[in-house]
Amino acid sequence: MKKMVLMVAVAIMTAMSANAQNEDLHHELSLSYGLGSIAQFGDGLGEGIGLVFTNTEYDDGTILGPISLEYFYHFNNPRLALGASFTYSKWDSDVLDRSSHQKLGDRKRNFFSVMPSFKSYWINKNNFGLYSKVSAGVGFLSVKDNFKNYKDGKEVNEKKDDNGAYFMFQLSFVGVEFGSKFRGFAELGIGDQGFLQAGVRYKF
Repeated sequence: MKKMVLMVAVAIMTAMSANAQNEDLHHELSLSYGLGSIAQFGDGLGEGIGLVFTNTEYDDGTILGPISLEYFYHFNNPRLALGASFTYSKWDSDVLDRSSHQKLGDRKRNFFSVMPSFKSYWINKNNFGLYSKVSAGVGFLSVKDNFKNYKDGKEVNEKKDDNGAYFMFQLSFVGVEFGSKFRGFAELGIGDQGFLQAGVRYKF
């Protein structure tokens, strides 16, 4: 009986110690990959509309990202965290003649954003979290086009090397995370980090 009481006491003390350690973890680093960035969607929609008025089409497109690195600071209030994110993505494709399908050149896009972020927890336990996230900041798009086109029966070399800055955001309506110091997580929302985002995070 004494051994049983001792074992229970040790287990309770261990659990209390673990809880105390988790409550002292104020810092968080996350790395994630997303699907369906609004920057990619917006650029593709605009270019797609432009294709209606030309004799060109895109093929063999490749997409990387969005890849996001985030930092959050967790306040003593267990429901609030404030931080920032850096997100990078790129996409490119071949430009083809719509009639002959001959390659005319290529187009490349690089996009990254920096956004302050706020996270509010609906549930925040030692091994489980349910939250929403809001981020807003600035995004930078690098455009490089190099392909041939035909206007009025003449061959024209279309070259574009441009950079622009835009307002960018991320609204994660719901996010879930599992684990202790190391956690896996997934978020569903809209914005530069994608409509679906998943990754790992470390709390310290």
